[in-house]
Amino acid sequence: MKMQALYQSTKTDNTYRLSEVVSREHKCKCDQIPPAYPCENEKLVFIAVEGKDSKPDKKVVAFCKDLTPARAKNVAFMVVSSSGSEGARTLMDIVKSQGVNPVADVFECKVKGGIFGLGKVTDSDLANVKAWAKKIVDSFTE
Repeated sequence: MKMQALYQSTKTDNTYRLSEVVSREHKCKCDQIPPAYPCENEKLVFIAVEGKDSKPDKKVVAFCKDLTPARAKNVAFMVVSSSGSEGARTLMDIVKSQGVNPVADVFECKVKGGIFGLGKVTDSDLANVKAWAKKIVDSFTE
């Protein structure tokens, strides 16, 4: 199945770590947003974002607004946050308005914040995202 794992570039690299695990497990391209090459006829695109607040990153919003069914049929979101996944819901609405199917099951990685921002994802978080991604991929290959 043709797919990509994309991530919002962040200081913590948490979004990269989630996308990289999904990419390695499903042997697909891993790239930051915006990607070096645009999505083209992807059956599934995983997007990892930081959910600091309900307002998503401008680059991620622009990328989602540029998606069409010719570029991606389905999009699944992974959110790293200490406060919830409201920003992912906004992105889901954007891709849906473009005719792309947002996967309802959002992966939420709760990472405790500290004085210097978000903490790091754990090995347990990476195992959980791997299992979540497998469930999503399997649902499209049945």
